[in-house]
Amino acid sequence: MAMGGVALTRDNFGKLLEPGLRKIFFDNLNNIPWQFTEVFNVLKSTKHMETDLRMGDFGLWGKKGTLDATQYEDPTPMDSVSYRHETFSKGFLVEKELVDDELYGQINKFAKRLGVRANQTVDIDAAGLFNRAFTADPNAYKGEALIGTHTRLDGGTRTNFLGALALNEPNLEIAHKLAAEQVDERGIKIRMNPDTLVVPRSLELTARKILGTTYMPDAGTTGNTYAKNDINPLKGRYKIVVLDYLTDPNAWFLLDSKIHELNFFWREKPNFKNQTDFDTDVAKYKGRMRYSYGWTSDIGIMGAKPTA
Repeated sequence: MAMGGVALTRDNFGKLLEPGLRKIFFDNLNNIPWQFTEVFNVLKSTKHMETDLRMGDFGLWGKKGTLDATQYEDPTPMDSVSYRHETFSKGFLVEKELVDDELYGQINKFAKRLGVRANQTVDIDAAGLFNRAFTADPNAYKGEALIGTHTRLDGGTRTNFLGALALNEPNLEIAHKLAAEQVDERGIKIRMNPDTLVVPRSLELTARKILGTTYMPDAGTTGNTYAKNDINPLKGRYKIVVLDYLTDPNAWFLLDSKIHELNFFWREKPNFKNQTDFDTDVAKYKGRMRYSYGWTSDIGIMGAKPTA
């Protein structure tokens, strides 16, 4: 049997299959867009780990008289956060007999599912940052939870926990006001301006109803103080990002995409390789990738966790 004009032998059948299987792998890897890219700052890395600085800050500027010297000040001390890359890999075996018997459909399915699982692995892993957001994390900065009370670099504290607020229009208004009270490492307001609402699939339609209607949701109904002609000030206010792998069906998050520091580092993007074993006549195909993710600062993100 020949393939593309090249004789199919024990030594080369794995290599001859690789281009087609590679295409199937990457087609299915990219068939469904990654969700993590909608919320993380996606960066590249060329080192075994990345170190990011948690920046200190200056106080407000002071007035300067005509003959006065400029006031010089050291910012609050900086601190560092490490991102350690982890390696992920998975593969499958193809016996030469499958090729001899022209069972290409079965072989193609192997490559297809491998690509799908690579896609899901990253999204599930990255969604874990939000699933653990309300719990102290020993691997995070000072072991803090992403959402909760945080120690500022000047020794003060701040919180980005919205409380047990269900996702509805009044509570989004509360969150919007609380965002304006967020402060930096010196306790000065950062003027956080959320532009992204992150929700699980279970809250997607609720979010779209709140942000997509011209008039106030449920206005004029019993127990609602809004009139039917009251405009909805939140219409189109936030980009809605749905993460399918959030485990809490009621938790939701607000992000300011311009200032948040949720970071994802690609050390090695997914690849696909082949090798044929001489003794067994089995072709090995595997995918591999390396990455890390986390948060450098809690600034720019807020979260709510309603009780069930």
